Amino acid sequence: MRIAAVVPINFLYLVATVGLILVAVRIVHMFRGRAMRAFAAKWGFRYIGPPAPPRWWWNPAHFESGPPLPEWLSHFRPSGQRIRQAWNVIEGQQEGVPILILDAVIGEYKGGQPCTLIACQTEQNPFGVATSADRVVQSHGWTVLHGVWFLWFSWTMATKRIDDHMNGMRASQGAQSDRAVLGA
Repeated sequence: MRIAAVVPINFLYLVATVGLILVAVRIVHMFRGRAMRAFAAKWGFRYIGPPAPPRWWWNPAHFESGPPLPEWLSHFRPSGQRIRQAWNVIEGQQEGVPILILDAVIGEYKGGQPCTLIACQTEQNPFGVATSADRVVQSHGWTVLHGVWFLWFSWTMATKRIDDHMNGMRASQGAQSDRAVLGA
């Protein structure tokens, strides 16, 4: 009789633990979505959304995204791994250069790692010198900053770090235009 009473309690602990984990993940996505909306407003960009991955509880086997994204993005492979999901999509322009910022899950099959991508529609690298934690990839006329890498895993960038990259791009573009004016 005693063993029968333990099984339901252990099962309830398991269900409660899984439920708490799912609630915690959802709360993290909620706060990240708010931070990305605030970042977009600060820079005068358009927040497309959604604030969480379409399947935030599981990584799908194929590309999924809520907002309309460039077609090439579904085939883009930063660091050799394809994008599985995209969310917190922000678009805008800086000095006439189209910019796309998004959180994504990259990986093959059902696995995956979250990361943040900052894409600029330019052949030139507007990011200057990237740190060892960041990777710059060029594809389809876009230059994409894929960061942050730590312990062989990618992670989403804090909005402060995205802001720093945007300020660095602004300074880099200003220096390029100054050189163009002086050279003319």
